[in-house]
Amino acid sequence: MVRFQSKHTVWVVILILYGLSTVYYIALTNSRNFFRLKNEVQKEIALQASKSFHGTVADVQNNVAPTQKVGSSSKYSHPLYPGFPLSGDLANPIPGFKLGHASKQTKVVIGIPTIQREGISYLHQTIDSLLKNIEPRRNDTAIVIYIGELDTEFVRSQAREISENFPNEVEDGTLQVISPPLNFYPDWEEVLPPSFGDPKERIKWRSKQNLDQIFLMMYIYHMHPAYYLMLEDDVLSSVGYMDSIIKHAESIESTDYFFVSFCSLGAIGKLFRARTLPSYAAFIHIFWNRKPLDWLQIDYVGTEVCSYDESQKECFARRKEYMKEYRPALFQHIGRISSLKGKQQLLKDNSFVG
Repeated sequence: MVRFQSKHTVWVVILILYGLSTVYYIALTNSRNFFRLKNEVQKEIALQASKSFHGTVADVQNNVAPTQKVGSSSKYSHPLYPGFPLSGDLANPIPGFKLGHASKQTKVVIGIPTIQREGISYLHQTIDSLLKNIEPRRNDTAIVIYIGELDTEFVRSQAREISENFPNEVEDGTLQVISPPLNFYPDWEEVLPPSFGDPKERIKWRSKQNLDQIFLMMYIYHMHPAYYLMLEDDVLSSVGYMDSIIKHAESIESTDYFFVSFCSLGAIGKLFRARTLPSYAAFIHIFWNRKPLDWLQIDYVGTEVCSYDESQKECFARRKEYMKEYRPALFQHIGRISSLKGKQQLLKDNSFVG
């Protein structure tokens, strides 16, 4: 048996044991608090990521623009350098205004972004051409018009005109009109770095086009079509264009490609498999205020298929394999007055046959 030499020694041992037990208790308590706090933080992050402005469009079924105050919700998550592209709000965007419904299941959804132009609009001419020439694929097609404006009176007036001119298409789900929430766009003074020597107004114009396209693509992605057709608001279509598009897409279904171009100009007539939209939208989001949309199309494909070991000529040829062209063109650009103030756009696709 071990005998302590004195009462003093006994008390020293007792104090040491008490100290060790206290340290252990504090460490255990802190550990539990840490993991509880960690779990709470993770739950909050997941909750915030899943929020997508529910409740801000409660009255859109009555075709009335919601009365959302500017700044009533936090800004959409598209910072200058997004750490997680398409997280939260942009992953599943909810419009600030909506006319029509998405109950119609279709093979192809056409997306058309539009904004105010100086003294002219080509939008109704575009819609009219698309609807007149849509047969025999009306049941396979839906059209979403995205009005990239925060002026609620302008959005209302445009939606009203579309509803009056195309009431059957709005009623049966062929035609929808949406616009973004009032807090969608960033403070332009803070997010536009200089690039390519362009004036600030031009940088803003092309950057806004990218944000509008991301919103539109991801909205359409959640409509679950097989394909997304990118168009602009100032085009004419050829007779039977959608029948030609669907037949061609089905004939190359086993082929690997990024898009099929049914018009040689910019962002007009580009057909994407819907499953590629989140990846492409995320890529645009990373560089949204750096380059125009049609340049980013080329960069996206080059990043996927080109090697640093090959020449520019080889890379160009490889990109072309994934950016397929269909001729003759099924769409023609008609808008002489650009959506960029002071700019005229005279380009045409000479292979188009109406």
